[in-house]
Amino acid sequence: MRMIQITTVGRVTADLELKESAKKVPYLRFDLAVTKGYGEGKHTVFLPCWAFQSVAQRMESAGVEKGSQIMISGDLDVVDFERRDGSKGKANKVSVYDWQFVASGKKEEKEESAPVYDEHTCADEDDLPM
Repeated sequence: MRMIQITTVGRVTADLELKESAKKVPYLRFDLAVTKGYGEGKHTVFLPCWAFQSVAQRMESAGVEKGSQIMISGDLDVVDFERRDGSKGKANKVSVYDWQFVASGKKEEKEESAPVYDEHTCADEDDLPM
C-alpha cells in the first residue's frame, strides 16, 4: 500500500551508475534537483531517489544523465537514522516507480525543416503508361 506518493519534475544532478545489490537486484541512486517557489522565495530542493529493477534498467538504457530533466513518480519515505555522534535524525528518500523525460521548453538549436521538392510536370501525356 502506497502511503505518501510524490510526482515532481527536476534535473538529475550526476551521471547515473547502475549498481547491483547483494541479492543481485539492479538499482540506481541519484539526487533530483527540484526548484520550488517564485521570485525571491525561489530555491532548490535535492531529493534523494532510488530506482530498482526494470525502472533502473530503463533509466540507464534511455540515457538519463546529469542535467536530464525528468518527471518521477514514487513513494516518499521518511527514514530514521543515527549519526556518528549518536544523535538521531530523519531523512527523506523517494522510491521511484515511474519516470519520463520532460521537454525543457527551449527551442532546439538545430531545427529540421520539411524537405523542399522541385515542381514536377509531365512532359507529355503520351509518355504515361495508361
